[in-house]
Amino acid sequence: MKNYIFLFCIILILFGTYTGIRGSSETKTINLVALGDSITHGVGDPEKKGYIAGVKVKLEDKQKTPVKVSNFAIPRYSTDKVLEQLQDDKIKAQIEKANYIILYIGTNDFRKSANYQFNPLDVKRINDGKVTFTTNLNKILESIRKDNSAAPIFVLGLYQPYVEYSNRKEILNTIKDWNDGIANVAGNFNTTYFVATLDLFHDKPKSTYFSDSLHPNPAGYRLISERVSEKVIKELSFK
Repeated sequence: MKNYIFLFCIILILFGTYTGIRGSSETKTINLVALGDSITHGVGDPEKKGYIAGVKVKLEDKQKTPVKVSNFAIPRYSTDKVLEQLQDDKIKAQIEKANYIILYIGTNDFRKSANYQFNPLDVKRINDGKVTFTTNLNKILESIRKDNSAAPIFVLGLYQPYVEYSNRKEILNTIKDWNDGIANVAGNFNTTYFVATLDLFHDKPKSTYFSDSLHPNPAGYRLISERVSEKVIKELSFK
């Protein structure tokens, strides 16, 4: 009788171990946190998927694991607003458990620095704005790294949607300068990668890729999504 009881206990232990392993495998999830403004929010896409949805699909395909997206992007946000966001305990909790973090911010900082006047550009005002922007960006990454020291952070650069202006080359060069600032700040943090977007719409018809004067349409977001996904795959050496 004792042998039967002992055997029954062994079977229960083995069964519990097996189901526990299977359960942990089945419930494993990749956590992706996105921060930013209307572009990361998906404004211009009727389904509000933006570029994040495409990154989610690519990650799930490569990792063969479900991806949970926590998208905290809010239209019209600039770096100062993101800094305020990062004090929110709910957002901090999501950042703490994030496996990947995407940050796309700066469009509104640039527009405010230009005083929404792009021809002519107020160079001094824009340069002063860049100093404030890069300082805030550095603080944002510091805050993220305090809550999560390991998750790869992908920081997107700005693109040039102001092609209708006669001084579009000057605007392009100014945005290049801002992007250099973004890349330099990102380079100061471990496992943090700059993702260029400036070339994505260069010499392409705006009506094909934009829903309005600033925001991409689904085709435009697809280009951004592909670029971000390529960067993730390259830097993390997914096979």
